[in-house]
Amino acid sequence: MSNQAYVKVSLKNTLQVTRVATILCYELSPSFFTKGEAHDFWELVYVDRGELSVRAGERRYRLRQGEITFHQPNEFHGVECDGVSGASVFIMTFDCRSPAMRFFCGRTVKPSAELRSLIKRLIEESTATFLPSVYPLKLRSDAPVGGQQLIRLYLEELLLRLIRSAEESGEDGTGVFVRESAGDTTAQRICTYLSAHLYDRITLDMLSEVFHFGKSRLCELFKASTGDSVMHYYLGLKISEAKRLLKQKRLTVSEISERLGFESPAYFSRCFRKHVGMPPSAYRDLLIHDSAVYMEREEPILKQL
Repeated sequence: MSNQAYVKVSLKNTLQVTRVATILCYELSPSFFTKGEAHDFWELVYVDRGELSVRAGERRYRLRQGEITFHQPNEFHGVECDGVSGASVFIMTFDCRSPAMRFFCGRTVKPSAELRSLIKRLIEESTATFLPSVYPLKLRSDAPVGGQQLIRLYLEELLLRLIRSAEESGEDGTGVFVRESAGDTTAQRICTYLSAHLYDRITLDMLSEVFHFGKSRLCELFKASTGDSVMHYYLGLKISEAKRLLKQKRLTVSEISERLGFESPAYFSRCFRKHVGMPPSAYRDLLIHDSAVYMEREEPILKQL
């Protein structure tokens, strides 16, 4: 063999996340709002369901389902729901001192379906590694090997891909880039329709007739825009509504199942357990003892462990 000397190239970091402060997964009540806060690290807010009114400095804007907004260090910011509908949100705060982060100042973005899949992996890895909505962050006893590293890698990949996406589309690097295709608009209309018919039994045949698309085309458009299937999304809306009804304590689990159009209480319990990780009765008990699950207070209360 040759005695050739190999030259090693150091890999450059465009940006590097060094620390994570909080990982929050919240079901916000319709009346939820915060007075606002500021801190010396970045904040990422992703709306998985519903929408929020956001204030950041002097700006006020709506953050809709599937969108991300960023708050730069020391920016005063807060959110509130509209008093009618709740929202599911994922919030991560982190340190990143790289100059490339200037790109996200004042940014609201709507990730592609591919990037929403990456966000899903980030959420799943975060909640598998740390106890969500707990401050200070606490590792799970059964945290998977490499979980913390994957959280950092997924977050850095998301940030880098958002920057690259804007550059490839000719964005000028300022303000908001939220673009909607015809498919996005159709998906939004479907989402609105499903939200308005939570207590019905909507089928793909019915949606196809309402929106004048073949079933396969309708499913294709919805999946491309949201990263989710139509019926799985609809089931998620029903489960979110079930959480709200469970909090009220006026209805039994069987009555909630019937009201939301499930074929039986047993099927409702199976679906709820699959989505939430516990049966409806256990979730109702948790609501009584854990204020972080469903918030109506002026500000989030984080459970101390």
